[in-house]
Amino acid sequence: MELKNTHKSKITEHKLSTDIYIAQIDNFTESTESILKGIDKRYIQFYFCTKGSLTFNFNNGIYKINLHENKSFLFYYPTLDIPLSLNINAESKVYIIVLSIQKLHELFAEYKIQNDLISSMNKEKFYIERDIFPALKIVLNQIEQMKLSPQFQNLFLIGKLYELFTLYFSEIENENEHCPFLNDEKESKQIKEIKDYLVADYKNPPTIKQLCEKFSISEYHLKEGFKEIYGTTIYGYLLDKKLEYALHKLEEKKQKVKDISFEIGYENPSHFISAFKKKYGVTPKQYIKQSE
Repeated sequence: MELKNTHKSKITEHKLSTDIYIAQIDNFTESTESILKGIDKRYIQFYFCTKGSLTFNFNNGIYKINLHENKSFLFYYPTLDIPLSLNINAESKVYIIVLSIQKLHELFAEYKIQNDLISSMNKEKFYIERDIFPALKIVLNQIEQMKLSPQFQNLFLIGKLYELFTLYFSEIENENEHCPFLNDEKESKQIKEIKDYLVADYKNPPTIKQLCEKFSISEYHLKEGFKEIYGTTIYGYLLDKKLEYALHKLEEKKQKVKDISFEIGYENPSHFISAFKKKYGVTPKQYIKQSE
């Protein structure tokens, strides 16, 4: 699969092996770019739209799927060759990752990772549309901003590809919200209600004691149940939400870093910078620079 730069868009391609291909298409004009390429049924396709929107055309355009900004699309059809027919709208950007289904299975098998979605991929066609959450966006930005000598580029990209797959598939697994600790369905539902309550005002969260009183739940069941369902503590979850909010504010480029840190509850901006770097691997200013 090879694409060519046109007068409409900038295309950056990396063929990491016979089984793995990465491309970024940046349509920086005011017109639509059309891409048509054959991709056979051995390959699974990932698309990440980080700006604007794009349209997939199936069955000669009879069936269409629109993908908007900050959305990802995973597509696989094991019994039929489906050519890539893609319209990239004006001022839009998309990352494409194509790899053989065999390679993906080998990767998960090598590290003894059990995943229901991966296990089912040889059996039936499917597609999944999901949000591009902040940690994934960081990885995509790092791929775009790569400035290495040619001999190190493939090694860097393989590492980022592994990171991207880890984040993508582990997030799907976390969203199942399976909780063996809470055998009582009522209690499990209660924990999810508490999560929604916290998210509604995560910048000014209540104390554990206040939550227990409001929802009539013991501190032990609240802490243990929350961790079982969401994989982190209550305040770890809230910290993630604050930092995701901060990342979106940085993308808007309307506020200074220190003002954002104050807004989400940090009295010292340096503490915010440290927390942001620990989560995303870059400082807020470095992230702004990567996003330009």
